[in-house]
Amino acid sequence: MNVERAPSDQSRQAGFTLMEVLVVIAIIAVAAAIAVPGIMNWLPNYKLKGAAREVYSAMQKARSIAVKSNRSAAIVFIPATNEYQLCDAWVSDACVGNKETFSLDNFGNGIKFGHGNATSPVAGSGNPFPAKNISYTDNRVVFNSRGFGDEGNVYLDHQENTTTYAIGSSNSGSIRILKWQGGDWQ
Repeated sequence: MNVERAPSDQSRQAGFTLMEVLVVIAIIAVAAAIAVPGIMNWLPNYKLKGAAREVYSAMQKARSIAVKSNRSAAIVFIPATNEYQLCDAWVSDACVGNKETFSLDNFGNGIKFGHGNATSPVAGSGNPFPAKNISYTDNRVVFNSRGFGDEGNVYLDHQENTTTYAIGSSNSGSIRILKWQGGDWQ
């Protein structure tokens, strides 16, 4: 038994026309042209924020180790190599315990100790910005067994962005991250 198909069924084919494909490609190209510059401006700030959070976490860890182990612990900032070290035992101005080294370069090129476009240091930390953008004595913050620590700030910036972060601690041991917002630290 032969079944004949209607002529309209034979002329229909599945798929897209060339015009439909070109319209979709044009829409994708326009969307990419709009999105890429925004992403490129956002990415350095995202990496800088990650670096600031890592410094903050290392300072929290040093404070926690000091309290838990009942001895001093420290973070030593090394601007010449763009690194800092967490020392889990600090005695008489020297690390006598294990050192854990962190590098700002892990977050990509351009992140460094610096104050970028910030025009004034964090309130109460003196003026002008400290040498090497670290206001801690001898570039280190030490936390004692009661969780108290040195007062100061370390400043981070990115060479391609206008954002600056200050990560600091008070004598009471509280640790904070501040971001430069136009004319003030927030």
